[in-house]
Amino acid sequence: MRAFEIHTFRGGKWKIDSVFDDKDLAMFEARRMDESSRYTGVRVIEENFNESTQETVSRTIFKGGRAEKQAAPNRQKKKKTTRTQGRRGGAQGRKGSRKRPVQRKQKSGILVPLLVLSLIITFGFAALFGLQQASIFQ
Repeated sequence: MRAFEIHTFRGGKWKIDSVFDDKDLAMFEARRMDESSRYTGVRVIEENFNESTQETVSRTIFKGGRAEKQAAPNRQKKKKTTRTQGRRGGAQGRKGSRKRPVQRKQKSGILVPLLVLSLIITFGFAALFGLQQASIFQ
């Protein structure tokens, strides 16, 4: 059995976006996703499951642009074939493959509180002016 997974790189993590049975369709979709600026990286993983040996052989058949350019200085280039037990392969056959979540800096959101404060002050002055005008006409 053969499957083609599209993985997307976003926020420092690779995630499975979709799975296809057709290689051409998976490659077309991966290229389309890579051309958009939505993801930092896109790759297509071909998984071949051998039912008689219960092994899954995975290989990368497409690597999108930006993530590969960023990751290239950090690692050596080598072709990698992963063999795992089980029908879907993936992380179920690997121990200790979890990565720590990426710590993100929180942006200081001072603009929204300043806007709310200025609106409250404006409406307060408008209310005082309205009350003053109402007392003049009585």
